[in-house]
Amino acid sequence: MIDPQNQANKFIKNLGAKHEEGINVSKPTEANLMRTIELAVQFGKWVLLEGVGKDLDPSLEPILLQKIVKTGSSYSITIG
Repeated sequence: MIDPQNQANKFIKNLGAKHEEGINVSKPTEANLMRTIELAVQFGKWVLLEGVGKDLDPSLEPILLQKIVKTGSSYSITIG
């Protein structure tokens, strides 16, 4: 979303705070971003990416395309 006044950003953060598992707020430049997203998918936690530019890291493609598989009671991301 394009959010110059950060209204939507605050709204999403408030919703995430009320979510049972919580929310992680990250930037695409963080070194541990993929680990954060992997754990969030596995445990049902929300992730908000702030400061996303025009291009995204190709490693986010499986998540954006919802290539998520449920194995038992946990979720995993299929790559490839």
